[in-house]
Amino acid sequence: MDRIIVYTDGSSMGNGSTDSGCGWACKLIYQGHSLLKSGGDIGKTNNQMEMFAVLNAMRSIHNKDIPVELYSDSQYVVETLKGNFTIKKNMELWKEIMEEMRKFKDIRFFWVKGHNKNIHNIDVDRRAVEESKRRMKTK
Repeated sequence: MDRIIVYTDGSSMGNGSTDSGCGWACKLIYQGHSLLKSGGDIGKTNNQMEMFAVLNAMRSIHNKDIPVELYSDSQYVVETLKGNFTIKKNMELWKEIMEEMRKFKDIRFFWVKGHNKNIHNIDVDRRAVEESKRRMKTK
């Protein structure tokens, strides 16, 4: 079946401290092609960066009719997206994610164990950490 596979990850060197370098990354795989995207910020938490990765991945998919499988090593993000966790923090960011999610015909979320030989998870983790380190150098 034709589908888009997505892996996401986030990183924060100081996990929320005002000068922490932070990064996110997403890898989109479709019909044998892959695209790795990333970015970063300062002073965010790991959870926020995981969320940015998911939001940017969803925004990168233009045809929302193609089924999507999104993998994250964040149980917080996956379980919240599945509706199993109550949103208590990061309300504006969650609102953006949920609005984007509603545009998809079929999007499913899966937890993948981090740092555990999954090459796609390793790719996004490596890139998110690189983005975090880059932000630390430019502060």
